[in-house]
Amino acid sequence: MPITLKISMLTTALSASLQAFYTIYTALLVYLTQRVSLSGRLSRRQMLTTIHDMTGAWGGLGAALDGLWQQTKVVASPLEVLSITAYLLNISVLHIASSSIIQFQTFNNTVMVSAPTAVGWPDSSVDYNGFDWATISSLAPSVGNLSSLGNAGLANGTVYDVLLDGTGIGNVTVNATSIDADCALAAGMVYDSTEHPPQFFDQNGSAFPLTFIPWKDQVIFNINGMIAENALNFYVTTAIEGSAALLNRTTIPMNWTYYAPPNISIATIDMSWIFCNISLIRTSAIVDAESNTFLSSISEPPASSIWIKASLPAFSPQEAANETWFWAPFSSAPLVGVNPICSASEASEASEDYDSYDVAQPSGCGYQSSTLDAYLMQLLGMNASQIDPLLVGDPQLSSNTTPSFTLSVDQMETALSQVLAATIWTAGQLGTVGGGFDHSVGSATITRLVLETRLNINWIPLLFALSASIILLVLEMRMTRANSENPPKSSAVNSGGVLELIWLASRLPSMRDAIGRVDNPNIDDLRAAGRFDVLLADVGTEDLAAKHNDDCEPQGGSRGVVTPLYTSIPIEDPTPLRETIMDRLLDGGELTLDSVEVNIERLRSEFKNSIALKNCGPHSIQVAIDEVGMSALRLAMV
Repeated sequence: MPITLKISMLTTALSASLQAFYTIYTALLVYLTQRVSLSGRLSRRQMLTTIHDMTGAWGGLGAALDGLWQQTKVVASPLEVLSITAYLLNISVLHIASSSIIQFQTFNNTVMVSAPTAVGWPDSSVDYNGFDWATISSLAPSVGNLSSLGNAGLANGTVYDVLLDGTGIGNVTVNATSIDADCALAAGMVYDSTEHPPQFFDQNGSAFPLTFIPWKDQVIFNINGMIAENALNFYVTTAIEGSAALLNRTTIPMNWTYYAPPNISIATIDMSWIFCNISLIRTSAIVDAESNTFLSSISEPPASSIWIKASLPAFSPQEAANETWFWAPFSSAPLVGVNPICSASEASEASEDYDSYDVAQPSGCGYQSSTLDAYLMQLLGMNASQIDPLLVGDPQLSSNTTPSFTLSVDQMETALSQVLAATIWTAGQLGTVGGGFDHSVGSATITRLVLETRLNINWIPLLFALSASIILLVLEMRMTRANSENPPKSSAVNSGGVLELIWLASRLPSMRDAIGRVDNPNIDDLRAAGRFDVLLADVGTEDLAAKHNDDCEPQGGSRGVVTPLYTSIPIEDPTPLRETIMDRLLDGGELTLDSVEVNIERLRSEFKNSIALKNCGPHSIQVAIDEVGMSALRLAMV
């Protein structure tokens, strides 16, 4: 769930609910286990000290630990007290761990949302003829030289949409447009130098004027070439990568006229006519959501592997109305600096020589590369001297007409795609105010990182709670199990508290007397004095309130059983009864007249109050007391 103002209230409610649930749950668990365990133990024969230790241990973890410590002094029930201590300890572990088993956890979640984008390619309503192509063409070459300024939306020959929302993470797929250039060498071109200006003729008979011959290692847009839809033409004076058969069909030897004061010289230079069909591929690009960095394209335009020869398409210069924007950037690009081939004075002198010697004006005069020509050659990998070899200012170098750069078809296609992509991207950066176009708004699906909360299970507290629960189950099974061989009787009391023990002492004088004989009532001596077996199940109401008739028959029809001490003694058998009474009269071995008389009266009163006997004849307890008492008195007098 998202983080809101309610999350603090939910966290408090969850914590309080867990605490309340586990408090009630563990309290009920301890109560039931204690009741069942004590009920089972009190119904069995065991030492009085054991009853004391077990009852005290159930008072709490501190009392259980104290009882466990007492076992080191007087051993009575170490295993039982240890079980209770372990049980209460694991109850505490369960109670502590339970509060942190389930908690609200804050985490970073990813959600898919739609984000706005700046569409990189102009939509169908944009008028390319309204662009300021001169400005755009002059700025486009700076894209490659000033990459530190950022060129999000442009990657080689691909223009892609730019995310306007930078809150996304990971990779995002956006719309993109790739420019595909398919270039070929024009075959069957005829050059006629007799015309003024010289003309090129293709196989269709179309004529194209040649106002200058480029210098070596030049790739120059042919502004006087074929003006057709989706087609660009270039004069190329570099070496062409290909077979001899291909070059024989496509290379056009031309005379290069150059001025080397004081003479005008003529050299031969090979030129090729390259025409490239331009097409657009609508595709998708994968970009980084945060930086808009281009990562890859879904569909890359294929590049040609070898040059092919082909005839120029059947278009004429008069079909300029069908041209697209591809032609405009090159035709509008501003020229670079001054013409390095010949200065104004050299051109004037050459013109005079042209009139005198009837020779051509230096070919370099009139030729000057544009910014996009230089940018194209730079992308091809040509250095400054190859792009403009006469920048050194030495006219004597004009005699060297051997190309030093070899052009491959994939280089030409890749570089041309990059130049055109850079121009359209620059137009989008300028906007309508700067002579370009304004980006329309699109959309893309991004992955956004949001801070949310969820209910989380903490494994460490869960393992502690699970372990404690398993131990509790084992201990409960041990402490509450029933004895199948000797099923327990129902006890008159179901606990070993102070009130229950006082009641038992009043009903069992022998138990009271045994504990009462302790001179120093410290816990160790009292626990030692209580190390005798008792069976509280025999101390029932019916046993203590048994009544006997004149024939010594108890009310109810069956022969009565009384429990004067801790062992049931039948009335019909006087011998053990007399021995037991003699033990009570001796009172710890002291046989004096005073002690015998006092004990006889106490014993008579005890049986009268406890059993409410009738006159049962010579074998009654009353007679037994008198007989034993007289014997004891005689022994005391002796």
